Amino acid sequence: MEELKAVLERVEEKLIAAEKIYAAMQFQVWIVIVTLYYVLIGPLKTVPWQLTAIYWISAFIVFAYFTKIIWKRLIKLHLSAGRKTVSFSEFGWAIAFSWISGTILGWIIIPRYLSGTFEPLVALGIGYSIFISWSVFGMFLAFWYFEKSLEKEMIPAFLIPALIIPLIPKVAKAAMVYAGFTVAFAFGLTVLAYIYSAFKSLG
Repeated sequence: MEELKAVLERVEEKLIAAEKIYAAMQFQVWIVIVTLYYVLIGPLKTVPWQLTAIYWISAFIVFAYFTKIIWKRLIKLHLSAGRKTVSFSEFGWAIAFSWISGTILGWIIIPRYLSGTFEPLVALGIGYSIFISWSVFGMFLAFWYFEKSLEKEMIPAFLIPALIIPLIPKVAKAAMVYAGFTVAFAFGLTVLAYIYSAFKSLG
């Protein structure tokens, strides 16, 4: 019995570590997406809104596809350990809703609402920060509700972009760059937190 208990504990530890690593991979994908956006727009004198719209819609599709692959791998791991998990359709729709609602709020409603108060770049910077913080917070709630898992590692990813919103008007000319690098920083902290949790779970 003691040997069986030890084996089950090792399986559980590996499963938790795998979950944390896969979560870290998701946020690393977003770091690549965010930084690639600035690599692409850097040489441009003006950034057409069409380019931004197409890029972020494409980014969401890539992220959704990558999330689906990760989810399938996690399901296989859970099944191999004799554990059940929620279907991807339930969890996937919850994640999709958080990002779609975040897109509408951050890229459409907020910039239009703030257009008469702030410069366009400032309005976009605030909208972008809200887009990220709202969407990631939705993911946080989805994990909490469906997986019964409080993903503490995810907190910097939605809290930091929300906290810097009052600072964005102070860097008006570089509002989008400031918001973008803040998101990359916040996601980087989340990746480190997940990797640390993965190693910690292995003892």
